[in-house]
Amino acid sequence: MGDMDDARIVGVGMTEQARDLSHRSGFSVGLEALHQALDEAGMTVDEIDGFGSNVTGWPGGGGANYWAYQLKREFKWTGGAGLADIAMAARLISSGYLNTVALVLGMVRPPNLLNPPWTESHSEFTGWTGAVPVQPTQFGLVAQRYAYEVPGAIDAMAEIAASTRNYGSINPDAVYFNRGPFTAKDVLDSRMIASPLTLLMCSTVNDGGCAMILTHKDRAKDTPKPPIRVIAGASHVAYPAYHEPPVLEGYHAAGKHYRDTMARAGVNPAEDINMVEFYDHFASHVLMQYEQFGFCGKGEAPDLVRSGEMKLGGRFPTCTDGGNLSFSHPGAPILHRPIEGVRQLRGEVKDLCPGWASGDHTYDPAVCRKVREPKLAFASNPGTPTIQGSMLVLGAE
Repeated sequence: MGDMDDARIVGVGMTEQARDLSHRSGFSVGLEALHQALDEAGMTVDEIDGFGSNVTGWPGGGGANYWAYQLKREFKWTGGAGLADIAMAARLISSGYLNTVALVLGMVRPPNLLNPPWTESHSEFTGWTGAVPVQPTQFGLVAQRYAYEVPGAIDAMAEIAASTRNYGSINPDAVYFNRGPFTAKDVLDSRMIASPLTLLMCSTVNDGGCAMILTHKDRAKDTPKPPIRVIAGASHVAYPAYHEPPVLEGYHAAGKHYRDTMARAGVNPAEDINMVEFYDHFASHVLMQYEQFGFCGKGEAPDLVRSGEMKLGGRFPTCTDGGNLSFSHPGAPILHRPIEGVRQLRGEVKDLCPGWASGDHTYDPAVCRKVREPKLAFASNPGTPTIQGSMLVLGAE
């Protein structure tokens, strides 16, 4: 028995993900997503006694205290809206302390700042060598070092970006819908941003909201959708990201904590995981995450990618909604990754298959992104240049 065994994910919501939603607020899209998730779960606001959020436009990142006031609720626990918060909520529900938790993300840039907020000029004087405003600079340094140490890495980054963007191209909800197909050559030929990272290896920038509802397994028996289990979760923090020089050294050793956590839950990522939803800020980081989380050995990720394992029909279909590169990256899409895992595990995947709405998929990668009968889904959150963050393993009942 694990400490999260009695919690279930019973509802998810996702608003429009678009280049510009500046006519709305972070609270507005977050509230829309919250109601979607509650409707999907067949639940009401009155059942929520724990809340996690991250929305733009409110002081302090839109904390749960603002939601408590707006929703006229009193919460026994508050937090953020990432994987670590899902794991904490699952533990608190399983312990009996909480009944139902809502996690909400609402990220909208103001009309006068449609460039990424992290590129504001004042950051030039607070980040390491002024690299914060140009985030690819820090990731590019780590990617360049990885490419120096591991043969074939840059070509593998191009394969990753092409595969991920092709998933997004057939996802009608993706910002980059119908923008493909892409080849690895297309990726390599796109404009250089921060060597070795080209434009198509970098995340999109846009707006959007999403939400998730967790509750006790007994309450989940009466909810409309198939409940999803939270099987394992862990976090790792090592240094102040972006404000210290990025390093590659130690990334694989630091992943032992994650691999040990999964082992305690009886999960071998290389053998048991059916689909992978990495937080793919940049294509280079996908390579390092395969290694850090135990999907392959150190230095083996380029070979794994070239073998086609991240594509539909492979062992580890990866970023199947199009990821941060193509589906959506509204600043910190930390709930997007597990939501895609939930939808794949339920078999609710929108693509270009004529019968997708009724669950009828062709498994033709030109039009289909549905993973065949997945049992376990893996999701990750940042993922700073030195790879720290969190992970979850989700499973169908």
